[in-house]
Amino acid sequence: MGLSLAREIAYDSFVAVMEKKKKPEDVLGEYYKIHDKKLKRLDRNFIKEILYGSLRWNAKLFWILQNTSKRDLNKASPEIRAALVAGTYQIYYMDRVPDRAAVNESVEYIRKKGQASACSFVNGILRQISRRAEYFAKPDKKTQAADYLALQFSHPKWLVQRWMKHFKFEKLEVMLAANNQPPPMSIRINSLKIDLEETRTFQERLLREEKTHSDKRFLRSALRLKEAPKFAAPSLFSQGYYTVQDESSQLIGFLVDPQEGETVVDACAGPGGKLSHIYELGAEKITLIAIEKDDEQLRRAQENMERMGHDQLEWVQTDFLEWKARKKADKLLLDAPCTGLGVLRRHPEGKWHKSPDDLDGVIDTQYAMIKHGLTRLKVGGELIYSVCSFERAETEDHLNRIVDEYGDKIEIISPVSRLPDYFKKYVTRQNYLAVYAGNQDDMDGFGAFIIKLRKKI
Repeated sequence: MGLSLAREIAYDSFVAVMEKKKKPEDVLGEYYKIHDKKLKRLDRNFIKEILYGSLRWNAKLFWILQNTSKRDLNKASPEIRAALVAGTYQIYYMDRVPDRAAVNESVEYIRKKGQASACSFVNGILRQISRRAEYFAKPDKKTQAADYLALQFSHPKWLVQRWMKHFKFEKLEVMLAANNQPPPMSIRINSLKIDLEETRTFQERLLREEKTHSDKRFLRSALRLKEAPKFAAPSLFSQGYYTVQDESSQLIGFLVDPQEGETVVDACAGPGGKLSHIYELGAEKITLIAIEKDDEQLRRAQENMERMGHDQLEWVQTDFLEWKARKKADKLLLDAPCTGLGVLRRHPEGKWHKSPDDLDGVIDTQYAMIKHGLTRLKVGGELIYSVCSFERAETEDHLNRIVDEYGDKIEIISPVSRLPDYFKKYVTRQNYLAVYAGNQDDMDGFGAFIIKLRKKI
């Protein structure tokens, strides 16, 4: 049995993500461009399943492998580790994949990478695992709770210990388990092209033209797709009828609540999901300014807005902390750089790429951006802060600190009045939006709050 192109791409991608700290979507995008005509839709789904599944369960799989092997696998080459982890993932989690195929192609991968001397080692380990004959005792659930949770749900121990300070054991189990589930495919309908009263008609069109089934959600603009959508032209996506966006992210546009005649600024506009929603909610009756410093993020945002048919806005490429407004804003959305700990199911590499030191640096940047944003508002204007994280250090702590520093110069506005009724339950007593992993609506983790400027700073 030879090595399939799909497995080779999956294994190579795992190496790139874990060793070079690249983003999975970027790595796959590069491979898909090279091998576009050779890969069918099923191949791409297979690659994604192996790569993302191996990333989600990396720590637990590696623990099983290390207990099986007499060698220290940390000293093995990145390709050997990739073959072992991805091979074990297929054996344990992909029921439709024959164990024999997972073992043999993992061995062939090592051979193709010029490491033929390790083929018998990889073969022996994976064959032993495929027999599922051994049981390795896990840490005790009661006396070694952090070790148990970190292993059982494949999360870094430092992160588990951090969350144990804020969440009960049972809730944390649910949250960690949710992080290891593939996320749903949620989309937001472009309300400037489709009347939201006609959502059912659009669903029928999706099914008729693209064989894509969908379910309505509590947000009128949101649908959940049961199959991966078609992105290439002339698909409904390419024609701008919708964009891919999780429902928790869609809530942020409602917090901005753009009103006719207002000047609204999106301070970190890439890749354009929230920007396009603000555009639609403003119905082209607002002055919209999009700021983005990163070349790639700016390009993606501009492409998304063009695809959606949203062209009445101003683009500014600069670091937000260096931005000097010609005119102060009525509303400023600060979708700040963050840890992304609320979207680990979408970006499982985040568990392994981040450290406590990274968190401290992000928090300092966020607070500096909040303070700068307040100076760019009119008196009476509002700063809407959001992050794809439910970390208290990135949400509630910022809110408390800003209140202590500015006192009566600011006012905290409750998000309750701006959210659709169903989602008001996600507003805390401290008046910020907190969507935790493992929530009942299967949304991404998110945090947000609104600050109104009462006096000039």
